[in-house]
Amino acid sequence: MNYYDLASTTPDVLEKIKLAEKEGRFSDHLDPIDYSHCLPVDGNFKFLYDWKTKFIYWWRNVYFLRWFNCILNRCIFKTKIVGKENLKGIKAAVVTCNHINKFDGLVVGYALNHRKMRIMVADFNNHKGFLGKQMRAYGILPFSRERDANRNFQKAITWYLKNDHKVLFFPEGSEWWCYEKPRPFMDGAFHYAAANNVPILPMFITFKKSGKFDKNGIEQRHFTVHIMKPLYPNPELPKRDNTSMLKEKNYEECCKKYEEVYGKSVGEN
Repeated sequence: MNYYDLASTTPDVLEKIKLAEKEGRFSDHLDPIDYSHCLPVDGNFKFLYDWKTKFIYWWRNVYFLRWFNCILNRCIFKTKIVGKENLKGIKAAVVTCNHINKFDGLVVGYALNHRKMRIMVADFNNHKGFLGKQMRAYGILPFSRERDANRNFQKAITWYLKNDHKVLFFPEGSEWWCYEKPRPFMDGAFHYAAANNVPILPMFITFKKSGKFDKNGIEQRHFTVHIMKPLYPNPELPKRDNTSMLKEKNYEECCKKYEEVYGKSVGEN
């Protein structure tokens, strides 16, 4: 399997995006989901690693993932990074980004220069086989409603933030291939930032058409990652109010960036 093919999509998914947009279903998962290809996310899932797992994951990153990611961003997405100065002095943070490609977690990791990062994903991303091994090595934290797994997930988020990691959330809740506009946000990312008293580090990916088409006739996109100024919880506000405040400010910044780059308002078609 050519894993770089996962960077693209299919015409039927693009039609689903148009319909979901028209009907206001902005957090719907539109790519096919097959749980038979996934491992269960239960109380046995390793959200925190022992020394043996750390070594295996380090090896996979050094000898495969770094090279794969470099080729992906330099040769396929032609990724540009704007706003690196906003990373200065930021250690622990909840990173947010629009969810616009199956590989956008790797794009964010590239923008962060592979600093300590974990990625919150849906449980159906815990794949079997080679792909799943590489995704776990890169640091996915699959969310599950199973009680023990959910408890371990929350403990892990707290541990990583206390130990100067960046935890990436996609607050729109689902991946829509190269959808340009910001979509409505869910609370999760902002709840964890407020609960752990860490900043939100907002990112927003914009696109340019490449002039190159895949086998399905879909024109590929080149990416620009905009790293925006961090947003801090207000120590005088309770957690619930900080969650709402951070979510609102983050969304506003994404809308401003969209309008700046594309030269039109979010409300325009």
